[in-house]
Amino acid sequence: MTKDEIVDTLNDLIQITEDSHEGYRKSAEDAQEPDLKTLFNDLSAQRGAMVRDLQKHVAEQGGAPEASGTIMGGAHRFFVDLKSSVMGRDRNAIIEEIQRGETEAVRRFEQALDKDLPTHLASVISQHLARFHADRERLASVNPGARQAS
Repeated sequence: MTKDEIVDTLNDLIQITEDSHEGYRKSAEDAQEPDLKTLFNDLSAQRGAMVRDLQKHVAEQGGAPEASGTIMGGAHRFFVDLKSSVMGRDRNAIIEEIQRGETEAVRRFEQALDKDLPTHLASVISQHLARFHADRERLASVNPGARQAS
C-alpha cells in the first residue's frame, strides 16, 4: 500500500470511531439511568482515546488526520435521538440502535484488516477492533433483553 492509501484507510477509521465517540457522548448526556450514563461516558472516553491513537498513526505516515466524523454518523445520532423520543427513552431501543452503529464500525475495521497494511498498523487496528467487540458484549450485558445487531 502507498502512504496515501494507508492514510485514507486510517482516516476512514478515525471518522467512524469519532462517530462512535460522539454517539456515546450524546447518549451519556441524554441517559436518564445512572448505569447507562456511566457506561456511555466510559465508552465515549475509550473511543476518544482510539481516535487520538489513530490520528497519531496518520501523522506518522505524513498525512493530515481527520478531525470529525462522517455525515452518516450525524444522521445516525439523529435517529438515536428520534427513536429515544418516540419510544420514551426505551432502554432496549436505545441500546439496539447504538449496537447498529457499532456494527458498522466493526465492519469498517474488518475491511481495513483485509488490506495490505504494514504489520504494526494491522496490529493497532486489530487491538481497536477487539475493543469494539468487547464493548458490544458490554452493551449486550447491560440489556440482555435487547437483540444484538449483527
